[in-house]
Amino acid sequence: MFRPKVKSVYMLAPMLTVAILASGCSTPPEENLVKQFFRASGLRDNQTLANFAMVSFDAKTDGTVASAKVVSVSPVRTEPLKVQELAKALAEAEAANKTFTDGKKAYQEKNIEAIDRVLKAQSTNKKLSGADGKVQAEWEKWQSDTAAEAKKVSAAREALANARPIAELSLTTGNGATPEIGELDGNMESKDITVDATVKAPDGSTSQKQLVMTVQRAVVKAAAGAAGERNGKWIITGIKPA
Repeated sequence: MFRPKVKSVYMLAPMLTVAILASGCSTPPEENLVKQFFRASGLRDNQTLANFAMVSFDAKTDGTVASAKVVSVSPVRTEPLKVQELAKALAEAEAANKTFTDGKKAYQEKNIEAIDRVLKAQSTNKKLSGADGKVQAEWEKWQSDTAAEAKKVSAAREALANARPIAELSLTTGNGATPEIGELDGNMESKDITVDATVKAPDGSTSQKQLVMTVQRAVVKAAAGAAGERNGKWIITGIKPA
């Protein structure tokens, strides 16, 4: 009477074993990205790399990766997407620089003759006295501050330029349309992927290396009127020895 029941148990056991083995051997989702990266790097296919990487594994200097396996993935790190903040900082720096430049121009126009004498004195490292000495001190401060103001604008512009490409590439759609990053609000997510790689060096020798790849993506709020968030694609932004 109980043979069918026993039979079902015996039939179920292999199925459970297969399921357990399958779950234990599942491929991490990051592995496809890693293999695509090393394949394109080995072929020096910069056009393909440009779609998902800011770095490469140079076949001429680093060698080529014959095989790669993901061994661990760090927890995701999240920080605010700083493009809006940096764009605002650049606008403020440029506005402050304009105010400074206008003030400097007004001072120069008011003291043009004295400044001509100051410039001639500067060419011979001569210190002036009296009214011209006062103008010399003030003009030299204007000159020093000019460099400082220009440096502020340059630093703000560089910070924005460095922040934009990763977010833009992450959020670029399949048709190649680049979003206006400065208008988006959200976060930048990062994680590290540790990889065991078989590397063939340029001299032909082969070795096992462990590498750490950093990937990042932008996660932004959906467009006005839409719910949820928009997840950008993961971009490989760094690679180094473990």
